[in-house]
Amino acid sequence: MTIEKVLRETLADMAAEEPPPHPDRFLRSGRERPAHRPFHRPALALAAAAAVTVLALGSTLAVRALSDPAPRTSHAAAQPAPATARVTVAPGLRLSDTLQRLASATGKPVGVFTEAAKDGTALGLPPYAKGGMEGFAHPGTYDIPATATPSEVLASMVARFTRTAEKVGLAADRAPRDVVIIASLVQAESPDERDMPRVARVIRNRLDRGMSLQLDSTVLYGLGKHGVAASDRDVTSRSPYNTYRRRGLPPGPIANPGEAALRAALNPAPGPWLHFVATGPKTLKFAASEAEFRRLVDERERNRPSE
Repeated sequence: MTIEKVLRETLADMAAEEPPPHPDRFLRSGRERPAHRPFHRPALALAAAAAVTVLALGSTLAVRALSDPAPRTSHAAAQPAPATARVTVAPGLRLSDTLQRLASATGKPVGVFTEAAKDGTALGLPPYAKGGMEGFAHPGTYDIPATATPSEVLASMVARFTRTAEKVGLAADRAPRDVVIIASLVQAESPDERDMPRVARVIRNRLDRGMSLQLDSTVLYGLGKHGVAASDRDVTSRSPYNTYRRRGLPPGPIANPGEAALRAALNPAPGPWLHFVATGPKTLKFAASEAEFRRLVDERERNRPSE
């Protein structure tokens, strides 16, 4: 039915309508009120005309609501539950890779996570983090609501780190930052959790003797590279993370260690080792002398697959 036709019928019906009732009708008590009477057609027609006029103006939502015979539900009930993204952050993952994984899981730009990671106060980082999140984005599986902001996601990772730090006794250590740095090195250099306490002992022993750590993992981190072995050119870089050229610990963590690595850094295994060598993809052996170290290097070369 067109707007013009509805309006014509409405006006015609209104012209034939009976005169308005006497005012006394509306002043009677409730007991004297007459029985309910159905709406006259003019009122219905006028409502229909108004609805069609609304449609002509572009407000289709109101018209559909009037004509929809189905029961109406509240907006909240009709809305689906917010989606949740599940992401697993493995121990030893660098912060840059962690942020990329969070961005992929949530569909948000990685830049917003990178920016959020700069606000250490909002994230609840401990003072010894010195405002940097590397090392404090604790590994684990996270269920991220679609409504969560990047800052809230990262703060939840820091909160999990804080709980783990309390659990393993990190807060009681006199140099908690050094422990986190060592734990990140242990995490990067250990093919198996069972190796971690001995790797931690090697690092502690070398530090105690004033020896350079000579770890490829720190060199690669400083150069923004991934891999297992640094090249001859890599180890000549002037990066502060080049532990071949610089003695002592690197300036910060190189990854986000898990609970096992934190425990190992706090409680290294007793032993005289000063070296460890990966003689196979999953095999780490330890040496206390230079001669023993050379024998392990030879073993590694023998086990290296031929090209």
